[in-house]
Amino acid sequence: MTLLPDTGSVTRREHHLRRVRTGFVLSQVFFGLATSLFDMYYALFLGQVGIPPAGAGQVFSVGFTVMAVIVLPLSAFTDRLGLEPMMLLSSFGFAGTMLAIPFVDSLSAHLLLFGLNSVCSALMLVSVNAVLASAIHDEQERFALFRTGFVAFLTASAVGNVAGVLLARVGAETAGWYRFDLLCSAVLAVLIGVARIAMWRRDAAPAVVPGEPRPPVLPALRANAGHLAGLFVLAVLVGGAGVLAIRFINLVAVNYLHLATESLGWLLVADRLASVLGIFVLFPLMKRGGALRVAGFAMIAALFLQILSATAGTAGFFVLWYLLRQGAHYAQMPVLDNFANSRAAQGTRAFVNGVQRMGIFAGSAAASLAYGTLMSAGRYRGAVVLSGVLSLLAGMTYLVQSHVGLRRRGADQ
Repeated sequence: MTLLPDTGSVTRREHHLRRVRTGFVLSQVFFGLATSLFDMYYALFLGQVGIPPAGAGQVFSVGFTVMAVIVLPLSAFTDRLGLEPMMLLSSFGFAGTMLAIPFVDSLSAHLLLFGLNSVCSALMLVSVNAVLASAIHDEQERFALFRTGFVAFLTASAVGNVAGVLLARVGAETAGWYRFDLLCSAVLAVLIGVARIAMWRRDAAPAVVPGEPRPPVLPALRANAGHLAGLFVLAVLVGGAGVLAIRFINLVAVNYLHLATESLGWLLVADRLASVLGIFVLFPLMKRGGALRVAGFAMIAALFLQILSATAGTAGFFVLWYLLRQGAHYAQMPVLDNFANSRAAQGTRAFVNGVQRMGIFAGSAAASLAYGTLMSAGRYRGAVVLSGVLSLLAGMTYLVQSHVGLRRRGADQ
């Protein structure tokens, strides 16, 4: 006798998966819009209230350090509390801190608020990736959704930067104007949590059922210790290489290239479009040559592109090589997310994603101090080259992990 599947449960699951996909992509759109405005103006706002590049480096470094220290224990707690509750709590906490940041001027207040914002950001990224991994078990389908999410994020970021350019045209240099830009980004951040409400599985069982034994988490983690170590090292290098473009490119553009605020906005728009183009160019190659392998060569190429940009004689050539570097860097980000979840067992997903985020934040914290110090000394080219060296090391680590994966699959056969 053949047992037919429960069509009601299948329909509910398909409906839930549609909600997860839709909520994730929409939240990525709002995330891109909110953070593009924030990243475009926050460092400039700090300068407007009297905080120099070295102070901005301290703010970013403290934020990343707090994330690196606290993300792992909170990720383990998330596996117990529940992925969806933490996803929503952290999303709305992220928006709340962004609403408060424009109203403070002192360095100590920014250290505190950006630190809290960073904690919420870390938990938000960890929990949403874990929710996706729990809902979508097929690795290729999950990889495709991570790619779609990154494209949505980058495209929305470009739109947000265009909005920033339009704001700049009507008076970005006036006193207090950057506060308004940051408030706009905070309002958009609220919509991230609103969109992620759709990802909540209403019939999900609680994370921990009273009276029932907890699943053995430690054996699963020990069995994948090598994977976790490789993930952490890779994330440290990727985070350190990427934070220059995320947090400091506006300072490079204004103080080193001497671009106007409006030109800075168009540079950031081109940055996002180049990143999207890099994803579409390199992803077909990843299907043929292996995702980790192609990501490794892309990051190695980023070193040479950054050397070219650092030695460029004109702003135009600097921007050209920088944009090509961004395409190579962002093409590997979905690969890193998928690599983190490729061997994560049930009940450890948030923890494993926490290892990835801890590495990114630790690398970003150390690199932020270095970049801020170099820029305060006027050594902008040195900061660009340092980012390139970290890209090279990340690329080599990707190639090592690709070789390890091939050996593992050969042993399994």
